[in-house]
Formats: sequence, C-alpha cells, structure tokens
Amino acid sequence: MQAVVIFIVGVFIGCGIAVVILRPKCIGTLRVDTSDPDGPFIFLEASKSIDFIASKKSVMLKVNLKSYISHD
Repeated sequence: MQAVVIFIVGVFIGCGIAVVILRPKCIGTLRVDTSDPDGPFIFLEASKSIDFIASKKSVMLKVNLKSYISHD
C-alpha cells in the first residue's frame, strides 16, 4: 500500500515539474473557429515575434476550440 502512495505522489510531482518546464515554451494560441458553415477556420495568436518563431524547428501552441459566431 505504501508503494502505491509513493507512486501516486511521484506521478503528481512529475506532472507538476513538466508543467513548469513546458509552459514557458508555449509561443501562442491556435484558435479554431468551428462556427462557420464553410468549415473550420484556424487563427494563430502569437505572443512571440515572427523572426523568433521562424528560427525554431518546432513550436508549442495552446489550442482554443470555440465557436465565435452564434447561429440564433
């Protein structure tokens, strides 16, 4: 039983460390608007400059999936 508790505590500590390390690497938000009947549209809301983004091999984005146009 003690090993299970230690394992669960280790998982939580590992997740916390991963969040702290990976969060600063996020360069912006990828906004996905699914409200248009023509199909989903994708917008990039960058918090870094284009030169900074272009100099990287890969980047990390947050994803915001939301319908921005209401169809009343």
